[in-house]
Amino acid sequence: MSAPSPILLDCGTGYAKIFNLEDSTRAIVPARRFIKKLSEYDIKASTGHNLSSGAGVRVNELVALAEGSLSMVDEPDFTVLDCGARDVKYVQIRNRRVAGMDWNTECGAFAGQVVELLTRYLDIEPENLPSDAPRIPVVCGVLGMTSMFDMISKGKSHEEALAGFLRGVAFNCETLVGRPDRLYLSGGLCDNKAFVSAFTRETIPLGRFVLIEGLRKIYSEKII
Repeated sequence: MSAPSPILLDCGTGYAKIFNLEDSTRAIVPARRFIKKLSEYDIKASTGHNLSSGAGVRVNELVALAEGSLSMVDEPDFTVLDCGARDVKYVQIRNRRVAGMDWNTECGAFAGQVVELLTRYLDIEPENLPSDAPRIPVVCGVLGMTSMFDMISKGKSHEEALAGFLRGVAFNCETLVGRPDRLYLSGGLCDNKAFVSAFTRETIPLGRFVLIEGLRKIYSEKII
């Protein structure tokens, strides 16, 4: 039997992001599938709330987000937002130091998961979404989805309703982070062009491995 692979792990609600320390490869797998195969891995350091045992040294998600964004963004001052399946979290950097960080599990509750489900279910191309759709007030992802389908039942197009929902989620995110002129985005929704385009300010996706990059920095510098 081969030895377990040494990895760094970001295990979220929907997906596990993995960095293999032996060959520097990356992988994204459904979290439920990964958890069933824990014995195949030697977890050196981890972040994410979806793993409670066998997780090596645990690193707070906000700390991993801060360290990862600092390794990827050269600016002295910036804000990075991570919109996950069940919550949203952010870090504000001033003069290359953390000036503020927080997360929200209420206005961001399951917003990421619902956005992913809706865009796949409706199969609408981002370029087909109207830019002037009225914003749906989104209290949380689930209730926002209810409002969206209420709009459809009243005659609005699927495109207009989805655009309004995405604008509502993006508006909440912008409000949470203080509406900076430029916003860096972390997480699975970086791949969702419809969501990225719903923001009203310059939004730069950093991808799905920002927290992994934070773990790499922390692990290599022996901060943990």
